[in-house]
Amino acid sequence: MLVDVVGRRWRIEEDFQAAKGLTGLDQGQVTTWTSWRRWCLISMISYVLPAVIAGLEHRDSAEHAHVELVPVSCRELLKLLRILVPARPRQNIDPDHALHRSHWRRRHQHRAAACHRRWNEVTAVSVR
Repeated sequence: MLVDVVGRRWRIEEDFQAAKGLTGLDQGQVTTWTSWRRWCLISMISYVLPAVIAGLEHRDSAEHAHVELVPVSCRELLKLLRILVPARPRQNIDPDHALHRSHWRRRHQHRAAACHRRWNEVTAVSVR
């Protein structure tokens, strides 16, 4: 019972740390309670969009298991959103190149994970 509670709390803490790092909450400096509360609220709301989209991508990737890609992570989605959505005056990144790079990286991660799983299966059999 206690181990289950500690494990659940650990996952919540890891998610909270990831959210703070992804949204920049870990870099904010505030001097009053009101500004801290606003900064925290804005950061957590800004984390919801990538988290929900990544969750939907994970659900959809289960339906399309034949595609050899790792599902989009929150950090990968944030990179793509920063490139594709805002119109910056000095943005030298081609959106097609960014999408191709993301596709390549996710395919490479899928292959690496598959090789790692195969290697673990081989070593587990040889140890027995």
